[in-house]
Amino acid sequence: MSVQPDQTKALCFDLGNTLIEFGPRQIAHQYELLKGALEEMLGPCDGAALKAVRDRQIVAPYSNGYRENDLRECGAELIREIYEVEPEDHQVDALVEARYQAFMDGVEVTGEVLELLRKLQTRYRLALLSNYPCGRSIRDGLAKLGLAEFFACIVVSGEVGFVKPHPRPYELMLEGLGLNADQCVYVGDNWLADVQGAKGVGMRAVLTTQHVPYERFEPKEGDHQPEARIGNLAELEGLFLA
Repeated sequence: MSVQPDQTKALCFDLGNTLIEFGPRQIAHQYELLKGALEEMLGPCDGAALKAVRDRQIVAPYSNGYRENDLRECGAELIREIYEVEPEDHQVDALVEARYQAFMDGVEVTGEVLELLRKLQTRYRLALLSNYPCGRSIRDGLAKLGLAEFFACIVVSGEVGFVKPHPRPYELMLEGLGLNADQCVYVGDNWLADVQGAKGVGMRAVLTTQHVPYERFEPKEGDHQPEARIGNLAELEGLFLA
């Protein structure tokens, strides 16, 4: 298999656990802030119950036709499940804000990644497609990290209504780039969302295993295979700039 750099016009990236770490450490911080917000409003919070509901919510889109979570409904569900009361709007607002703050607290990017994107940008158009229910978090996070400037197109599942591997987020990214699928390579860490999703619409795919994701999807018989597998994002330089 080959990534065929001579035929490639754009490199498209996942965000979490691809360009930046967003795994168990960041999810644990999210739990801490959600727990604090819940306890401030409603009293002692059962941490195990909180984790159980959030874990269920995280994987819910992969069993409901790839429909993205509604951020406010996720907050309301936490209150109903843990406290057995009907949530008030201001309480849901507080949980949405806690999740936003947790995301902004947890995102970091290395200088090596920034330098790699600068180099890739000299030869290719760059795009970003991320599964996350809050577009504000992704866009503000990219701006904070100095990443937004690199991307000709940014698509967030929370603004689309569907998560990868559903074709719609990919289609919107390709429309934003003005390119055909066979002119683009997608780089991501998630076997289902990134490899199967990208290959399903006709893109080539690179699987990166640099970071440890919070959720995992194992290969199944008949799955598409990526054109390349890398253990560090820096390996893209050898694949596409050599």
